[in-house]
Amino acid sequence: MAVAEVLPSEKGFARTHAKDAAEEKRVLSDEHIAQAHARLVETFRTGRTKTYEWRKEQLEGLRRMCVENSEQVCEAIIRDLGRPRMEAFLGDVTAVVTEIDHTLQHLESWMKPEAVATPMIQKPGRSCIIREPKGVVLQIAPWNFPVNLSLMGLIAGLAAGNCCLLKPSEIAPSTEELLAKLLPKYVDPEAVIVINGGIPESAALLKLRWDHILYTGNGVVARAVARAAAEHLTPITLELGGKSPTIVLPGANIPVAARRILAGKFFNCGQICIAPDYALVHKDAEAQLVKEMQGLVKSWYGEDASTSDSFGRIINERHWDRVRGLIESSGAEVLAQPGEADQASKFIPPTLLRDPSVDSAIMQEEIFGPVLPILKMDSMDSMVDHINAGEKPLAMYIFGPEAAADQIIARTSSGGVCVNDTIYHILNPDLPFGGVGGSGIGRYHGKWGFDEFSHVRSVMYRATWLDLPQRYPPYSDSN
Repeated sequence: MAVAEVLPSEKGFARTHAKDAAEEKRVLSDEHIAQAHARLVETFRTGRTKTYEWRKEQLEGLRRMCVENSEQVCEAIIRDLGRPRMEAFLGDVTAVVTEIDHTLQHLESWMKPEAVATPMIQKPGRSCIIREPKGVVLQIAPWNFPVNLSLMGLIAGLAAGNCCLLKPSEIAPSTEELLAKLLPKYVDPEAVIVINGGIPESAALLKLRWDHILYTGNGVVARAVARAAAEHLTPITLELGGKSPTIVLPGANIPVAARRILAGKFFNCGQICIAPDYALVHKDAEAQLVKEMQGLVKSWYGEDASTSDSFGRIINERHWDRVRGLIESSGAEVLAQPGEADQASKFIPPTLLRDPSVDSAIMQEEIFGPVLPILKMDSMDSMVDHINAGEKPLAMYIFGPEAAADQIIARTSSGGVCVNDTIYHILNPDLPFGGVGGSGIGRYHGKWGFDEFSHVRSVMYRATWLDLPQRYPPYSDSN
């Protein structure tokens, strides 16, 4: 799974788990994995997954699983990530149930053939588009929202009528084990299979032929997934990340901006692919924003955030080392940092930094931790130039008047944008969630996910009562 090129934003975060596959203990053999794949292929060929009734039953099963086992889900996430219970419930239970409810509400209409116009020269006849399942789908999920990002893909895949193999992240072992235990009890076990394990299992899965692959994670592994998919010409959805900027303009509601930026940054201890990675703040707003943020950090977490039950932990020691190193090498002024970093408990305090070196690792790599660099900028032009100099981000946040925000949107590119808030745009099931360029390929959520995992098939019906002779040989000047 070696790569020839690594983007600057991937040099630290994305390589933290890049261990040699040969060093990892195998959980499942290649034969076991191939048998699971074959079972899914056989199930799909029966045709039973194509019906509305089957799809509805699977979605209702997923919903019951989340509701009936919400406490177990929260406990597993707390063990894996040290996340506050409220964050675990909102991020990995409520969000999933909401997506299922939306899908169930609209699924029958999504499945109906879509009539389209037929040109006059092709009449008498009619044309339509049908959306049919692609087949057998592989979904490789990440550790940061281990239930949400495992089940969101399943919702879309099952709604579209596919058989699905889910590979949860081994980095969140409690959740990985829970999903493997619960899913067969609530959905068709011949159509949904969970494969646990690490890099060797993922590598074995990627050798097989799939009809679609959804991978959520980092760009380094995404390239390996894309190369494996190319061997079979398999379509892929890559949900990645990058350095999502936050822009604060003159005219922004600074108290609200400060609260919403920090809420987005510190949720799940900053381990969110669409977290505000850094803030570009206009010089006329910087002093007030910093003051507001310093006050919020103290009022939310006190003098020592390690004692707060509203603040999470870093996933493991290797990521702890990485985030701590980003802070120490930033060359920035520390504006707020309540508490001492502790490797044993994987605690990194919520940290505000002012004006780190633009060449420092923290401004080149995705942070994926509770650290917010704040850079003072002279103008909107300088903000736009800074953003456009890097990879296209997964998200962009702009605080200020909507007219000014529209100017920035028109001059930049990102997977999604949220004006005067953070994170919230992904909660709207009618908006697609996905990246662009280095931040991802494809999109899902709501109807967008249904379409992503469906083959859009063109169908034309022609009448036979009229059959003009001009289309047939022998050709002549008259035809």
